[in-house]
Amino acid sequence: MRRELFYLLVIGLLVISLAGCAQQEVKPTPTPAPTPTPTPTATPVATPTPTPTPIPATVIETDTSVVIVGEKGKVEAVSIPTSKKVIKVSYVVDKENTKSIEDLMEAGQGFGAINPAFWRNTEFDALVKAARFETNPEIRAELFKAMYIIANKEVPLLVFGQNRMMRTYWDWVEGRYYHPTFTERYDLIWEKPNAPSVDIGIKEYKNDANTLVIGTIGWPESFDPATTYETFGWEIWHQIGDTLVTYWKEETEKVSPDLAVAWAHNSDGTEWYFIIRGDVVAYDPWNDKTYPIDATDVAFSFWRVQRIGHSVSWMLDFTDLSKSAPLTEDEFKDILAKGGIYAEYGDKSGEVKSMDDLLSMFGYSGKTAGVYKLVLPEPYAPILGVITDPFLSVLPMEYLLGDKYEEALAASDNGKNPSAWEAYVSEGEEDATHQLMHQKPVCTGPYCVVDYEENSYIVAKMNPYYWGKALWDEMYADASKAKHETVIWVINNDAVSRINLFQTGTVDFVAAPPERINDVKGLEFQGFHSVVKTDLLQPVITYGVFNTYKEPFNNPKVREALAYAVPYDQIIQQVYSGNLERNYAAIPIGWPGYTEYGIEKYTFDMAKAKQLIQESGIDPTKYSIDIAYNTGNSAREKISALLQNTWSQLGFKCTVTSLEWPVYLSKGEHGQYDYYTIGWVPDYLDTDNWVGPLYYGATQFKEVKVLTE
Repeated sequence: MRRELFYLLVIGLLVISLAGCAQQEVKPTPTPAPTPTPTPTATPVATPTPTPTPIPATVIETDTSVVIVGEKGKVEAVSIPTSKKVIKVSYVVDKENTKSIEDLMEAGQGFGAINPAFWRNTEFDALVKAARFETNPEIRAELFKAMYIIANKEVPLLVFGQNRMMRTYWDWVEGRYYHPTFTERYDLIWEKPNAPSVDIGIKEYKNDANTLVIGTIGWPESFDPATTYETFGWEIWHQIGDTLVTYWKEETEKVSPDLAVAWAHNSDGTEWYFIIRGDVVAYDPWNDKTYPIDATDVAFSFWRVQRIGHSVSWMLDFTDLSKSAPLTEDEFKDILAKGGIYAEYGDKSGEVKSMDDLLSMFGYSGKTAGVYKLVLPEPYAPILGVITDPFLSVLPMEYLLGDKYEEALAASDNGKNPSAWEAYVSEGEEDATHQLMHQKPVCTGPYCVVDYEENSYIVAKMNPYYWGKALWDEMYADASKAKHETVIWVINNDAVSRINLFQTGTVDFVAAPPERINDVKGLEFQGFHSVVKTDLLQPVITYGVFNTYKEPFNNPKVREALAYAVPYDQIIQQVYSGNLERNYAAIPIGWPGYTEYGIEKYTFDMAKAKQLIQESGIDPTKYSIDIAYNTGNSAREKISALLQNTWSQLGFKCTVTSLEWPVYLSKGEHGQYDYYTIGWVPDYLDTDNWVGPLYYGATQFKEVKVLTE
């Protein structure tokens, strides 16, 4: 297969060969001058071959453009004759503020400030930054393609493929829907009133028509939304938390009001204003107490996530929380009266000059509880998608700070000076507010966690103080639907036992391993039938992570060799029962940036792998590879065994290690691994949410500019 990209340059006949490695200079190879024909009377003199001049930039050719990225002052002078569109990205690195990879590991910033592979590539990072601030979608797509091509060649992540949705449930559950970012809200799906009633073996709980029971694996990283960055934790918080805006059911093109009833922004999108819903309270089920929510709680919740600094906080890098603050309605009215504030909702858009006009545009006429001003350092198109995420669920400042609440409120001038809160919230997981939320979470959403036993079960009950519970009266007005008053997650890491819970009607949903999908098909229980859905290709990537900061994974040829030593067909068919579609880097098929032009489509080729190991210059017998997977994930366990077999054939000493989910995440975040397998479910619906968290190397820049020709 083709391993190099070629550019034909019309300067005489000049060919530039690009090996596809973003850190490698591209050097032109000129055609040698012809040697004069000797004559009897003259001694031939050889004409020296001119020394090629290196191009001081990285050049990536896509199907429709040529992307050139390099340092400011150098990239501008690069000229590449081509009929394709030329896009140049110049940058100036901020060396002083670029943290070392060692510091990022120590701080546990893998999957956060830096990608999980701890891979740093300055040119790639400049492309990430350029795409974030570029507003032209066509140029953004070309920048993303360039990133896909680089990531495909460099292989910091070993991409197995893209997942098909796998859902297994009993048909007494109805109203299910799919969203690529979040699970369903369990109050919006229901059961047939005649659904079976089965003891679940935990206290007095039963799986009946008013109880949704989910058989699953693992344990949430935390009950604190500021410190959970994985699917289980977000599933919990999508049920018990409320964010400013949300996706209503299957929406993907627009967001809907949640705790914010209306929003607007300035002309360049660097200032956003969210009007907060009135009469909302957070409920503390542990002490049966409520706390009113207003714009100051919003400001504190956002600021607290950034202050604690867990890996999830990287998404707040798109904001400037030091300049963000709560406003009163009167303060916001003064801003509107000055003009230059715009809003879009549904089929309505335009400048708004009064609160009444803005609220009318969103169809809201109820009470309000202040306005939150969110400032961005630069425009960021997907910002509304970011703030739908459960980690930005709004929490009551009074609950978190207890008897220090009034003091902290006064010190911060009611949130106008958020830096004053540093005296009340500390960095890291030792913070007292984190310890409180980690053990006793409060809720603003449709459910509240009321009972749990670690690694055994979690019980959530409907929130009696939920501001949106009038919807339940509407949905469940007659006896045709049974609402989920209780949701129970039953934790069972043994696949056979977990499937037995499903077969006996003990659970409504089950996390069935792909290779055991036939065990849950065609089942019948008290006149009902099992449903297995595998028809939808999700924007979910399954991949492995190399620790590129460690030998031998810091050698791109070694990573490429290991990529060729993967039995992809076995993984797809034997592990995923065909429910995995090949992909070659971490951008989903069909999304802006996905391309098959100029990439390596890795196949299982041991001869090629051994050749690359030889070219890498390492002796594989001197290295060991610990292949890790999370306990209870039988698919990743099988992948690990397959990799152990094939990678050992290259000469590496390979072992397989099983780790509990929180430990698994922690070791990954701190770089304490050789290789592990994991998946990526998007945080928000923009290609940046794949290339950013999965490949960005935390290089800081003083300047990044996009130039087009």
